[in-house]
Amino acid sequence: MYTLRFYQDSFGPDSVSENMYAQHSIVYVFEGSAFVSGKELVADQAAYATDAIPIAAGKDGATIWRWDLVRTEDKPNIACGEGVTSSLRMVRKIKMFEMYPTTRWQFKLDCIYDNIGTTGLHSHPGSGIRCLISGNLNTVSEKGEDTFNYNTGDCWYEEGAYPLVSTTDPGKKAAFLRGMILPPEYARYPDTALWIEGKKCTSEWKGYVSQIIHLR
Repeated sequence: MYTLRFYQDSFGPDSVSENMYAQHSIVYVFEGSAFVSGKELVADQAAYATDAIPIAAGKDGATIWRWDLVRTEDKPNIACGEGVTSSLRMVRKIKMFEMYPTTRWQFKLDCIYDNIGTTGLHSHPGSGIRCLISGNLNTVSEKGEDTFNYNTGDCWYEEGAYPLVSTTDPGKKAAFLRGMILPPEYARYPDTALWIEGKKCTSEWKGYVSQIIHLR
């Protein structure tokens, strides 16, 4: 079995993480700047990393959100080091796919922003952990998880095969990140929602990472 884990890391100025490892990871800089596997990222940028994941914060520090895809039995990948604090915010097994070594998947991070209204019933061809950037978003699913998200950094899981309705407060816009696992054939499509009732909300889309990965 493979598990998706979501972390929040806080790095002080020029602080460096120690001994971080994940088979596959997407690292997003929410605030500040950081070097991730030698690549400089500033706020609202992300990068894919594999195996060892060295992270070094810039002069103003960094707030980082991470999505790790690992074997379920792997130990948590908590960031450690002087000036570094880290927490594992959410853990979910991907249920809708038979994931085993040698299989290929799309590991993706994107953003839905200026989202307003109610979606109507919809599903997704993949599953993942969402993270709220701004506004609020509540989800209701007959089979999946109901969530109520009002604070920056609130996270929730959507099992793509379980239809749901997501709604913002009247007149309020929301923005949220989606770290997702999808079949590789969906790499050609920007957004992948399947509108069972027809799209009832308005929103914009932004992509960060779309990586075809092999599980080991």
